[in-house]
Amino acid sequence: MRVGIIGAGVLGRLIAIDLFKRNYKVTLYDKGDIFSSKSCSATAAGMLAPWSEAYESTQIAFELGIISLKLWPEILESLNAVSLLERQGTAHLALLRDKQQLENYFNRLNRRGIAFEAIEINKNNRKEFIGDYSHVYSIGYYFPNEATLNPREFILKCNGFFKKNNIIFKYNSEVIACEKNKISTEQGEFNYDLVINTMGIGAKKNFEASTETLRGVRGSLVLVNAPLVNVHSVIRLIHSRFPIYIVPRGNHNYIIGATSHETECLKPITVESLLELLSVASHFDKGFLEANLLEQRVNLRPTFTSNSPHFYTKDGVYFINGLSRNGITISPALANIFCNYVHKKRDLFLDNLEIESDIMEKLWLK
Repeated sequence: MRVGIIGAGVLGRLIAIDLFKRNYKVTLYDKGDIFSSKSCSATAAGMLAPWSEAYESTQIAFELGIISLKLWPEILESLNAVSLLERQGTAHLALLRDKQQLENYFNRLNRRGIAFEAIEINKNNRKEFIGDYSHVYSIGYYFPNEATLNPREFILKCNGFFKKNNIIFKYNSEVIACEKNKISTEQGEFNYDLVINTMGIGAKKNFEASTETLRGVRGSLVLVNAPLVNVHSVIRLIHSRFPIYIVPRGNHNYIIGATSHETECLKPITVESLLELLSVASHFDKGFLEANLLEQRVNLRPTFTSNSPHFYTKDGVYFINGLSRNGITISPALANIFCNYVHKKRDLFLDNLEIESDIMEKLWLK
């Protein structure tokens, strides 16, 4: 069975790998370069943090995040890339004045019935869990079960897997149109038994007749080199005005993010956003004042009205979209659930496969 996949972010790549393992003949398309440099995946911080995101994420996104944490090790093992998964944990820290906000976070998790493991940070364990940092942020909890993954390194490993297994990857190949069993590019028309679209905000117009609107939410982050900073876990600073996260990337490199604005502007990061991120980070650790700015990243998170991801069909094409700020966190589960659906449907030769699981039913968009 021949499958054409449009969009080579993390989700598109995971679907390609999963279907290849099930003996499908897969072709992957992307309008960007071989590194998918302009995709949301390549610009993301790469946190696998379902509990940390649960304050704002929907129930379905949280459930998908928990499933994905269990799936990542097996996926990375198949790519010979187990070391990419770094189980650093996440520390939620607050100033004394923001103590109530930290308590509100835990109260919300409890009201939602979300079970979690969190260790209170004190002077005896702070260095073990976090490293050296300013004692101004005196209140906090550590989530030991969360992790990170460098999306750019993952993309490189995927490229190697594609080459080794002769999976066709047509990068720098913009898809002009797609419909049932057909993908059209400037190079011609190509026929498939199944067409899947994971283009994110690039597929926005395809949802105009659906029950939910797809929009882009702008996110900005920066990558800095800070030789004077020594933290080894992900930091989430609870701040009354500008909550931020700090993600260690090795060799004293840190990602600091992320602003969030309801706009689809893709211009470079604004001075206001840059000051927000760096002022809070520098208050947390003065070592960031001596940091060198290596890179700024801006992209649009594809987000539905409900803030949940969805499957959708139009003109015989399957769309998977709306991952919002949870792309890396939930992509393995979305890919696995969708590929299970495709495989069962093929084996049963049915046009309308009965949806059995609650999670599958919640994912379908009408």
